[in-house]
Formats: sequence, structure tokens, C-alpha cells
Amino acid sequence: RSLIKAGTLTVCSDTSYPPQEYLDANQKPVGADIDMITAVGQKLGLTVVIKSTDFNAIIAALTSGTCDIIISAQTITADRQKQVDMVPYFQAGQSFVVVKGNPESIKTVDDLCGKTVAAEDGTVEAMHISGTGDYKAADGLSQQCVAKGKKAITLKTFTADTDALLALQAGTVSAHFTDEPVAGYEVVNGQGKFEMVADLNLERGPEGISVGKNHTGLRDAIKATLNAMMADGSYLQVLT
Repeated sequence: RSLIKAGTLTVCSDTSYPPQEYLDANQKPVGADIDMITAVGQKLGLTVVIKSTDFNAIIAALTSGTCDIIISAQTITADRQKQVDMVPYFQAGQSFVVVKGNPESIKTVDDLCGKTVAAEDGTVEAMHISGTGDYKAADGLSQQCVAKGKKAITLKTFTADTDALLALQAGTVSAHFTDEPVAGYEVVNGQGKFEMVADLNLERGPEGISVGKNHTGLRDAIKATLNAMMADGSYLQVLT
């Protein structure tokens, strides 16, 4: 298998996305995705090296040869599949985090019309609001507001998802739009400052490990290893 470095699986990951990938106090990459790919690497007899990479540039980093694969809570979309092969390994929806007590009474998408929402740049959440990427313009949440005669949603994007949460904490946005596991993590670890908007989880779908189109051997090896981990219980252990 043509790896960048023999015996090493070099992995691009946006390490600003707890609980899936983030840096611990010693700046060491940790999280569920990191554990998952480390276990996959072990089964393949490879040492796993994580390269922290901005999410918006992560596919370019893979296709230009910076890493062998990506594991970074990437929702599988048609647009991404044109550029890379994606091996499904997880399911997650899109959720809204608000300040504890939900002072702006956000219960539905309509309640976001005329408000400012934070999301990480390049994510499906950012694309969902703006009607870009895999979303037709008319399917954008902001455009849906306008179509109903309401004010558009103002999208504020950040390079790191953790900065989007800081904007919510600072009161400069009304909600943080992020993946379901991340939203749950923010609430549990937010010292009681945040809550998730109940019953407003959108588009639950698969996330994938991305592999270059020209690395079918590596892609198939990862797929087979994930299946073996699902069979032997180690996959469930990592997620638990």
C-alpha cells in the first residue's frame, strides 16, 4: 500500500471538535475518532500519526498528499464523494446549542429567522444555513425563512468549532449549529451554561473516513478492519 511513510498511517483531523477529535492539556490529539483510527491502525500493523488540519482545507490536504486518510466527523455528501472515497463508520445529526434556559425560545427552524447562528467553516451545518455545497439554494435554512416572508438567518463562520461555541457564550450569536455528538459534549462539559434545543436534530446521516480515489487498497483495508471491529466488540467499546 502506497503510504506517505512506510509503516505509518498519517491521518488529517480537525482537532477542534470534541468529543470526536480534540487536543488534551498536553496538546495531544484525543477523542472517539482518534481512538477509532488508532485501533484500525493497530489491526493493520501501522503506527498512527495525527496531523491537526483546519476542516475547511482538510480534503485539499488529503488530495495534495499531506495525509493518507481523514477522520474528522465528516458527513458523507455527494460533493465530498466526488473528491474522495468515504468509508462510513458513524451516524450523527445536526443540532443547535443555545444558552441555558433558551432565553430566545428557539424551538423550531422558524425561530432562527432574523437571528445570527454560529457554525464551523466548511461544515454541512454552515452549508445547510447558506444553501451551498450539497444543498440547493432553496433548501438553505436562511432562504426558507425568506420564502416565508421572514428575515434571513445571519451565518457567522469560524475556523474552529470551539470558537463558534465561544461566540454563543459571549452572546454574539443566538445558537451554535454543530454535529449532534459535539452539541451533547458542549452541554455536558459546559458547567451548566448551555443546552441543546430538544427535538431539533436535523438530517441524521453517516460520517465517513476519507481516502484518496487512487488508494482503493487502503480504503478496502480500512473497511474490512472496521467490519472486524464491529464483529469483535472493539468498535462498540471505542464509542462507549
